[in-house]
Amino acid sequence: MEEFDGTHPAIKDHFVGEPIAPLVALARYALWGPYMPPLPEFVNFVPAINPYSQDMVPDAGATVTPDLISSRASGGRSETGQTAITCTGFTAEKIIDASPISPDYGVAYIAAYENFTVPGMPISPQCIPWTALFTIRIWHAPTAMLTYANGNQQTTAPFRNFAIPLSMITTDSAGSQRAVNGMQVFFDIVGNTDAIFDASGVTTRYCQIVEEGRRAIVISQEGVAISPPVKAGALTGSFEVIGTSRIAGNGVSYALTVA
Repeated sequence: MEEFDGTHPAIKDHFVGEPIAPLVALARYALWGPYMPPLPEFVNFVPAINPYSQDMVPDAGATVTPDLISSRASGGRSETGQTAITCTGFTAEKIIDASPISPDYGVAYIAAYENFTVPGMPISPQCIPWTALFTIRIWHAPTAMLTYANGNQQTTAPFRNFAIPLSMITTDSAGSQRAVNGMQVFFDIVGNTDAIFDASGVTTRYCQIVEEGRRAIVISQEGVAISPPVKAGALTGSFEVIGTSRIAGNGVSYALTVA
């Protein structure tokens, strides 16, 4: 499993003018004869209107800048034979047209490939395994919607986990769950409580617990965001967990009690 840094590895949500979150491409190598192939000196990260030939994805409806960033591989290979190449420096430039699946944003693409492996774009079908494609959703405004699904009004004893994970439905302004697949969601424990999110009970692929256990960052998968389990501490009483997203115009509140 890839390391989760709080944003989806391949999908980034931004507003016009924002710097794009770091893009991380994983280079994998196979043994060829008695020698290990050398690490790439540079990997190109290139925006494209249509990165693949044969119209395999819809044309981009947004742009990022600059036109090219070449990132050098840093560090050695991991135990799995992978090398991480991180790219920073792109900015969400403008929206030209709405995405085919949502009126709320335009989509830009950034393809990553090694200089001498892929001849350039558009990328032919035989070169797809040697490229990484990032989808950048550039939003007009924070118009995604969060709707309660499950987990409200629960009670548990001190030092016990609440039985039901907190969950919400995520959609764009038109009600599409598909349109927000990969969206970042926050669950925050607020109030006078020593309850925390329990890292030992994480069952979702993308989850990061920060701020001494009081914030969980998760990724909405096909329109559903699920928190890790909430574990009560010694303090009794009621508190809230608030679900939010920086690209959503509303939040969801969960009332929990330790008794």
